[in-house]
Amino acid sequence: MSFALRYEQLMDDLAGARPNGGFALACVLCGRRPDDERTNRCHGCGGAIDAIYDLSTVALNGGRNPLERYFDLLPIRDKANVMWLGEGNTPCLPAGEFGRRVGIPRLVLKNESANPTRTTKDRIASVGLSRFAELGVRRFVMASTGNSSTAYACGVQAVAGMELALFCGHRFRHRLHYRDHAAVRTYLVDGDFVAAGTVARRFAERSGAFSEGGFFNLARREGLKLAYLEAFDQMDQPDHVFQAISSGMGLLGAYKGALEYRRLGRLHRIPAFVGVQQASCAPMAHAYGEGARAIAPHHIVAEPHGLAEAILRGDPTQTYPYIRHVCRSSGGAILAVDDREIRATRDLLRETEGLDVCHSSATALAGAVRMRREGRLAEDAVVLVNLTGGERVGWPTPTRCQIVDASWPPGPVDWHAPAGVRTEDGTCVP
Repeated sequence: MSFALRYEQLMDDLAGARPNGGFALACVLCGRRPDDERTNRCHGCGGAIDAIYDLSTVALNGGRNPLERYFDLLPIRDKANVMWLGEGNTPCLPAGEFGRRVGIPRLVLKNESANPTRTTKDRIASVGLSRFAELGVRRFVMASTGNSSTAYACGVQAVAGMELALFCGHRFRHRLHYRDHAAVRTYLVDGDFVAAGTVARRFAERSGAFSEGGFFNLARREGLKLAYLEAFDQMDQPDHVFQAISSGMGLLGAYKGALEYRRLGRLHRIPAFVGVQQASCAPMAHAYGEGARAIAPHHIVAEPHGLAEAILRGDPTQTYPYIRHVCRSSGGAILAVDDREIRATRDLLRETEGLDVCHSSATALAGAVRMRREGRLAEDAVVLVNLTGGERVGWPTPTRCQIVDASWPPGPVDWHAPAGVRTEDGTCVP
């Protein structure tokens, strides 16, 4: 069965339609329009729901707040609901010395570690909370390996009236960086990211809270898109774009943003999008290298491990077809780099440009270095690499954490008094 994203057809269909708030929601696979604006996935085919804008009405404004500057390309109907958390306006840096050393002289780095929690995921929280406010969502549930969790938790603490239940694999607790707060409940799951996501969805169903949605939350992809719109406005037309991927939602957002910008005349062509994984956890790269249309059991990494903890997703079954389409249709690729390449790239970036980024960012950059070395990247290519974050040294870690196993909760649960959950020191929650 073929898999194709219908963004351009949907944009054609909406051209000149002037929908409410400037956008309509539609499934990017079958085109079906959802009845409920809270819906993340199509009830007909299971595809991702996305915001399709009437580009004839788009006007991009100035100002420091990117949510106001790019408002006409965001899934928010009323500017009164915008909750900007101070992210964005991150630098796009020509990496002259690094580029000279590796043979990519026209290399540009988008440094997302300049965001408030040192990660591009701050953009997710800002757009996500704004959209939740508009939809009347005040209580929601999510899972993360650390960056999205930290961004959302800090965001919830900064705005009034929101509550968050956050689920994280126990071994990723050290990547949670926010203070204990009454509005944020932290659950550590005995398992990996996939297990944490399963427990989070079950908790949402049994508590009646809203499930944030992860990859399929269109506000996530639209928030991450803003890093690329900024970059496209800051630099020459890129020939290639590189980003480290786990689910790949940032790359999908970037692709959609490029389609929108091309139609607006702000890009001449769609760049080749390249997703990069680490060799120790590279299910998408392995599937792509085999020419597979879907993730097969032998691609799945049962116990993912690696230097780049932010992209340790061993089973991307639901999202791989989207990223495969993005990379194939744009002339890009999905590839993997090993630990040696990641470390060497990170060290060279620090030495030449004075940038200290996380291993995930170094993974993306190492992918560009590898493609150039293999002759798959022209020397005169304009290359954009999204450095999605940096390490958070000395940041606080939540201490009021509750430990649950992968089968929890067994039945209906009250949001504020979940029975039978252990705290970090082994006692029961009152």
